[in-house]
Amino acid sequence: MRSLMTRMPSLVMYLTLIFSSTLQASSTQLIKVATLAPDGSSWVKALRAIDTELREVTDDAIGLRIYPGGVHGEEEVMIRKMRVGQLHGAGFGGTGVSKLFADVLALETPFLFANYEEVDYVLEQMHDYYAQGYEDNGYVLLGWADVGFIHLLSKQPIAGVADIRDVKVWRLQGEPITGILFKKAGVTSVPLSIPDVLLGLQTNLVEVVYASPAAAIVLQWFTKVTHFTDLPINYALGAFLVNKRVFDRLSPHHRELLRSVSWKHMREQMASSRVQNQEALEVLEQQGLVRVLAPEEEIRGFRALVDESMPELVDTAFSKTAADLVQLHLATLRENPQTP
Repeated sequence: MRSLMTRMPSLVMYLTLIFSSTLQASSTQLIKVATLAPDGSSWVKALRAIDTELREVTDDAIGLRIYPGGVHGEEEVMIRKMRVGQLHGAGFGGTGVSKLFADVLALETPFLFANYEEVDYVLEQMHDYYAQGYEDNGYVLLGWADVGFIHLLSKQPIAGVADIRDVKVWRLQGEPITGILFKKAGVTSVPLSIPDVLLGLQTNLVEVVYASPAAAIVLQWFTKVTHFTDLPINYALGAFLVNKRVFDRLSPHHRELLRSVSWKHMREQMASSRVQNQEALEVLEQQGLVRVLAPEEEIRGFRALVDESMPELVDTAFSKTAADLVQLHLATLRENPQTP
């Protein structure tokens, strides 16, 4: 009995520590976030950085539970799970970003942006428009993600529109811009979700795909093609979005912390992605892919196809309001390059 009594204080302290640590862990409000991006990608690194800083600045009151690599299914599945509460948010890089607010596609029309300066200026000017658009649909925009400028990758050289008419071209399932463009060009397109593209290349279901250089490497698509076209077709971006119901359950202070921390790390993701995409172009050549240069007349052919398609895209893929606003901001910058 005396032995038990002497050990009692240390036993009580031990149990108290276990109980308090368990209580602290259970009191953390976890925001469940999924993404198709694989672990180790700049996307997932950004989400993990958000999680780490959130826990620090909120004394572990808020954190992210991150599900990378598509473990929760394709982006449309993620959206369904967000609507029923199985997920609270997602890092979208494919159709999800536009499924929740179609006007984002006004930023992704081919040959819209000439460089990142134009991208950054228009995104800044359009921030309120897109943030409000997502909120009206029940989601909170917590940062853009850079996918990058998109290039064609193929099993044979693609230098112009005529070169893709006799081959099987991948089309992102559920994405309207490429659907209209390929139909206008007389291209045979095969709709596939992003996780199915690698198998499509392996089985020759598709012979031409499109991606940013870094994405082509991360997704291993570059291992199944032999050429890439050195012509940025369009700029693609993703978004970190959280269900507004979940966001509104946080205290005002925690909502502001989540917003500021997320935007900070997503901006860092954009900077990191741009460096990686530039390096990835060199890696593609080092891995034996042949760089195809599109002659000026072929580039004009690509641009003409886009111009012909624009009347069908406006108010079908995205609203005229969004298209006009994007063009207005671009014109402002181009007329006055010193515009901050």
